[in-house]
Amino acid sequence: MSIPYTYEIVKVDQAARCMEIVYSAAGHTTLHIGARLPFEGESLELVVRQYAPIDYWEAQQRPVIVPEVGVSGTVTPPAALDTQVEDKGFMAIFPTPPTGAIGTTVFE
Repeated sequence: MSIPYTYEIVKVDQAARCMEIVYSAAGHTTLHIGARLPFEGESLELVVRQYAPIDYWEAQQRPVIVPEVGVSGTVTPPAALDTQVEDKGFMAIFPTPPTGAIGTTVFE
């Protein structure tokens, strides 16, 4: 789904390299969003599109499930990822220095 919207730049802080954009769309909440300034050679419209709250507005239209008050539970975080490399072929091509730091390999 695509929601047509309008925008207006209402504040620019050049020193902080940011701006405030007000986004409006029929039937949706008007939102003030902080965004970065466009880089040299980049269009303002591209930055405006990157920060447009389309996903937020679409999520506001989705039906929700309301939990009962008092429901509780326990969440067990997943086990830490094993960072050891098991592939000895990989280690032969990209050896890790004894310090454990990853070095830089230069290919010529």
